[in-house]
Amino acid sequence: MPHRIRSRKIFALLGAAAVALSASTGSAQAVAAANTAGDLSHELWGGARAGDWTRFSEALDNVATKTGGGAALAAAKLKEHIAQREADRVKRTSEVREAMAKSLAGEQTPFTMAKSLRSATELQLLATDKDAVVTEPAIRELIERAERTAREQEVSGDILAAYELFALLNTLMEETGTYKADVRRMSQRLEMLRLYAPETLWQLRAARQKAAGEEAIPPYNKFGDDFQTKLASINRAMLVTALTRTRQHKEQVSLTTILLGGLEAVKTMATTTDLRVVFPGLGEAANRDAFVAAVETQEARLRGASKPVDLAGIEAVVNAVRLANDETIRVPVQALYHEFGNGAMSKLDEFSAIIWPDELRRFNKMTQSSFVGVGVQIEYDEQSNIRVVTPLEGTPAHRAGVHPGDILKRVDGRDVFGLSLDQAVDVITGPEGTQVTLTMERKTENAGPDDSGKSPAELKDFTLRRSVINVATVKGWKRSGAKEDDWEWFIDKDSGIGYIRLTQFADTTGKEFDAAVRTMKKNGLKGLVLDLRFNPGGLLDQAVRISRRFINVSGGYVVMMQGPGGVIDQPEYAMPSQATLANLPVVVLINEGSASASEIVSGAVQAYQKDGPLNGNLDLLVLGARSFGKGSVQNVWELTPEARMKLTTAYYMLPDRRIIHRRPGATEWGVQPNFTVEMLPKQTVDALTIRRNADVIALDEGGKTKAAFLKEANPDDLLEKGIDLQLEAAVVLLKSKAEATAGVQAAREDK
Repeated sequence: MPHRIRSRKIFALLGAAAVALSASTGSAQAVAAANTAGDLSHELWGGARAGDWTRFSEALDNVATKTGGGAALAAAKLKEHIAQREADRVKRTSEVREAMAKSLAGEQTPFTMAKSLRSATELQLLATDKDAVVTEPAIRELIERAERTAREQEVSGDILAAYELFALLNTLMEETGTYKADVRRMSQRLEMLRLYAPETLWQLRAARQKAAGEEAIPPYNKFGDDFQTKLASINRAMLVTALTRTRQHKEQVSLTTILLGGLEAVKTMATTTDLRVVFPGLGEAANRDAFVAAVETQEARLRGASKPVDLAGIEAVVNAVRLANDETIRVPVQALYHEFGNGAMSKLDEFSAIIWPDELRRFNKMTQSSFVGVGVQIEYDEQSNIRVVTPLEGTPAHRAGVHPGDILKRVDGRDVFGLSLDQAVDVITGPEGTQVTLTMERKTENAGPDDSGKSPAELKDFTLRRSVINVATVKGWKRSGAKEDDWEWFIDKDSGIGYIRLTQFADTTGKEFDAAVRTMKKNGLKGLVLDLRFNPGGLLDQAVRISRRFINVSGGYVVMMQGPGGVIDQPEYAMPSQATLANLPVVVLINEGSASASEIVSGAVQAYQKDGPLNGNLDLLVLGARSFGKGSVQNVWELTPEARMKLTTAYYMLPDRRIIHRRPGATEWGVQPNFTVEMLPKQTVDALTIRRNADVIALDEGGKTKAAFLKEANPDDLLEKGIDLQLEAAVVLLKSKAEATAGVQAAREDK
């Protein structure tokens, strides 16, 4: 009996040991698997952070084949999509080369040359060696022939043809800036026509469309085209004050150069043939020649001056030009001041400008998250109708039942077909509390085409009271409802990967951002994609606020300013107590459309990443394409109660002393991502279209969100179909890290 008891005890002990051994073995396997996933994720991030495609690709293969779960599937899919991109690149390159060869073999006109230049530009975008494209003999010959033709067209007075060719040449040769001055000059001519003789410009465009065999443009609509009303409050004091202020420009451009720019502009005005229909004095050859001669006399006097120009010198030049104008061509003095001012500012940089009275409301709107209006986003449809993209949630248009897809026909009974989008915005918006009636054309739902083959439509009048419209600048992955903050913030809920897209930096951006982060943290945030692509920038204080959410280095810089003479000023510092995202894996997406404030955020956090310039501790990398390179600081001053001036007074400097701004002749600018992921032109266009459509709110007749909307507007195609490779690479990086971290944690708990 004791023997039996002893035996049972032995067997029990052996069984317990076997179970313990089995558990230990399983735990060891789990730990080993977790360690493998962690090592591969580390290698994947290391390759991306170092910008090493070979290392990244090898790690991607290993993640796809040696790990399990969602990260392996996502890695395998990304590999397929990269391979598909390369196949598409080869196919599209062949198609474009064939089209260009056909165009070059035919008759060489401004139209065919423009077509060939577009093909050359697409080839450059498709090429892996972009610099080599413009050295190809056929393309070099095309560039030379197009330049000759553009100059001939300008002399003959065909401004549209000349502008198109110069603009395309500038795009193709953008890195060198060879045609930048030509584009600026032609832009001045076109802007003058657009302001002073819009009907003439319409006629030129209509004739050009017809000659090219293209679809006719909409009929001319003169609504809102009175330049005299727009320029009525411009005066001499406004101009002289602006010219005097230019002495505070970062590059310390001489007043002589600035005044020469003004003189060049009024001379361009006098020699723009098509302006004669509105300024008859320009049609009198003797008077026109006399004015040009007077301007050239002032140019010679400035170039030959022995002393720098002062305030008295500014006034002397402005007075001389006005006197010459009064005695010869007799252009309205407000127009003369307007063009002189624009020309003078063009000698500074592309971001310094006079904000004229008719531009002030639009300028204020750009820097604010609110404006007075009715709350509709508009665009052109395929027939150049003004179409509603979406009403904004909670606005007068939304509450009244305006729908996406409605066609705007009239504003207060006046036809708007043929207006520019800016003109349409100007006539829709107005003082707060005033009323405006929008007449919309809406297709009848569930009705087939009529006898003419068109879907029936009805006209609806919406009388709306203008009010303050608040525009959200922080967006998530998917719409979850009609409100501006109704978003699904997770791009991958199972892995805890959040997604935030900033459309600009307005005065509420930081507040919206913090609210989104709080929501995600409550729901298991483990990694974040911060999408700053196509973000044009905005307010500095909001860029600093967003940057502080990541940087936890006490006393560390976020950004500083480099003023005239290289003087460092106005540093902004990190605040570790506000670094709510410092311990989270983050991928920041940027591209060529990321500018200004978005470059400050991406560049600042990049400086503090692991193995970054400042050897910080952020588990973060920047991915995409090099940013725009707009790192200049503009101060805004009041010239008169009706006008402002913005002037570049400094450059933004990142914590590691990098200058963002692209200065003339520079070879380095902007923020260079750690990991460059290329997207083909079609992928970029398709991604933008899908993203925009997914942001649109579909409404029913009562102004409520349609039940089917959430299924129809789905951005998942960006990942599933390999359209947005930059975003997909970011998700794979974060997913691999999230699963590796979860695996290690689970293995530890099992032990």
